[in-house]
Amino acid sequence: MKIEKRFEEDDPYAFVGVGFPCPEGFDATEQMARTFIEEFAMMGFPNKLILELFRNPRYQGPHGVFKLRGETYVKNLIEEVCGA
Repeated sequence: MKIEKRFEEDDPYAFVGVGFPCPEGFDATEQMARTFIEEFAMMGFPNKLILELFRNPRYQGPHGVFKLRGETYVKNLIEEVCGA
């Protein structure tokens, strides 16, 4: 199935989200969460603040992981990526 957005002269830079299939066994949610954690850590955020960002609904991507997988999952992943 091909999904394509038609060109619109008044909206050439609108973001368009497109889903795509992942290989069997690939955990896209985990990879996304790891990327968020790595980015926050590279900005110098401590583990506690990273967890707060995942709890905060204003950060839709990280919060989506938090709602889907839970606080324990996020805490463990933060420690795995950043250390204790």
